[in-house]
Amino acid sequence: MSVSDELKDPWGWLVAGVSGGLGWAVMAAPLGPVAVPVGLAIGAAVLGSKVAVGAMRGGSEDDGQQRDRLPEASPNSPQGQFVQRARAAARQIHGLADRPADPGLRAEVAQVDREAGTVVAALRELAGRVTLVDSALQAADPAQVHQERQRLESLLAAETDPQMRVERQRVLDSVTARTESLARLARLREKLLTRAQTAASDLEGLAARTGELVAVGTSAYEGDPAGQILADLTMSLESVRTGLAEAEEVSRGLPGV
Repeated sequence: MSVSDELKDPWGWLVAGVSGGLGWAVMAAPLGPVAVPVGLAIGAAVLGSKVAVGAMRGGSEDDGQQRDRLPEASPNSPQGQFVQRARAAARQIHGLADRPADPGLRAEVAQVDREAGTVVAALRELAGRVTLVDSALQAADPAQVHQERQRLESLLAAETDPQMRVERQRVLDSVTARTESLARLARLREKLLTRAQTAASDLEGLAARTGELVAVGTSAYEGDPAGQILADLTMSLESVRTGLAEAEEVSRGLPGV
């Protein structure tokens, strides 16, 4: 979404309001009246962060460019299993969306339902990128490249002809650069996998908290424990979205992807 669209999104204002209110509640006792502007500052910071992240993600979707054609992750792969876990959590949330009788609570759960679908879509794309990297690493055969580097190092160490040493050094430099590139690719793959695992786990936690909120019912607006559930939902969902946006930025550092 654009910045204006993000500012119109009621979910962002809800996150900011909850965050600012919690900040005020924590600081009210030690700071007194001064806690009010502190709470407002916290809410503004949270809203600004959401707008920035949303605009960053939306810019790549609204600029008319086509999305990358990514492979579907195998269900047996780590990334594919994370997607399956996220889908199961999203289905659980979707099954709760029409349960509350209270209109306000039903609207909140429906919003979580919509956001969960967005998270699953982003996670599928992330898993596709990891799958693409897996294919690239398999084709490059890092173990074979490492062996080739060791062989060239041995040949260079035994070479006595100056001209041949120059040529062997040139080949070794090329293979070394390829080895380092593959190592960076493998490290970035691990970062993306970790992000995918975190997103799946957080979405599972979000489903559990949504079920808890629905079970509590309309008292969520009257009791502190239930109110905390709603606050946890908003903050957890925003954390998942931010983490996936950061993973998308990391994936841009993948060579050849």
